[in-house]
Amino acid sequence: MPWLLYTLLLSATGIVTGLMWDISWHMSIGRDTFWSAPHMLEYVSGVTAGLSCGYVVLKTTFAGTPAEKGATVSFWGFRGPLGAWITIWGTFAMLVSAPFDDWWHNAYGLDVKIVSPPHMILFLGMLGIVIGALALAVSAQNRSAGAPAAGRDAWLYAFAGGVLCLIFANGTLEYSWPNAQHWPLFYGVWALVFPLMLVGYARAGRLRYPAAAAALVFMVIWFTMGQILRHVPAEPRLAPIWNPRTYMWPPYFPVLLVAPALGIDLVRKRLEGRNPWLIALALGATFVLVLAAVQFPFATFMVKGPSHNWLFNAGEWPYFSRAGRWDNDFWPNERGVIGNPRVATFAAGMLVAIAVGTLSSRVGLAWGGWMARVRR
Repeated sequence: MPWLLYTLLLSATGIVTGLMWDISWHMSIGRDTFWSAPHMLEYVSGVTAGLSCGYVVLKTTFAGTPAEKGATVSFWGFRGPLGAWITIWGTFAMLVSAPFDDWWHNAYGLDVKIVSPPHMILFLGMLGIVIGALALAVSAQNRSAGAPAAGRDAWLYAFAGGVLCLIFANGTLEYSWPNAQHWPLFYGVWALVFPLMLVGYARAGRLRYPAAAAALVFMVIWFTMGQILRHVPAEPRLAPIWNPRTYMWPPYFPVLLVAPALGIDLVRKRLEGRNPWLIALALGATFVLVLAAVQFPFATFMVKGPSHNWLFNAGEWPYFSRAGRWDNDFWPNERGVIGNPRVATFAAGMLVAIAVGTLSSRVGLAWGGWMARVRR
């Protein structure tokens, strides 16, 4: 059902761009109302995905041909694609989180924390819909192997993978400011999340460089949102206002994820057939070391270089930050990393990041092996 795949990919894109817009809204305006435009984009996208999948499940169950039913998964007597079931549960979670989130803000404050119980339920619901789109895309890719549509379906799978990377990049935003990219915590957080996804894409994708393709999709969407949001007028409405703004907060230039993703593609092909733990160690180390090699100097440019412009969006801070407090410095100050004994702390932290990346890569290999077999 190509129309369902396109609908889910469009809905997943609407959810992650709505999430980025919502974060920008909080950083530029504050929490305005539940009925704000980013919330509506997220929920309309989620409901569209859920209703589309519900229609397909009912149609397949009651009017599907034996061939259509054979390519689906049964649940409570109903039949539908695996991606459709994941999406339906994601939609339920999003809808449940809506009144819970509104009550939470009314009870505990308008704009308390990104990480709160209702936000976690909402995030899991969004994640379910995006993973549902990914499952439907990989199923289409695996079924069309050798067919004329194989290249198209492989790129649709890479696109879905990039959208999944994007939702996690939003979730790690608090640890990923350019000012934090000279410290191991940033590399450890990214090593926990992204090798799992990128290694899975490299294992299951049919493109020549599937992980790099997904990472490129992530970077393009993130960069495009930054270019759009900076042209949208906005002003703060929630005190304290330390840094007055006149337009939406634009996300800083995306992390250069395509570099370690390309490294994962190349190393995995080179080591294919070896012991999975050895491969995972090589992939985890590749991810962390390549990411550090490109992002450490790029962070220096973002914080201290001529990057405070429309292209890189450096020096853009929320209205509730004290203007200039973080500019031209790192957290912790880079003197704690370069040129004194705390360099040992940095090195130890990077070794921990490699260990975390190894475990994440091992899970990614298993997940990718499963995705390579999905056909329903």
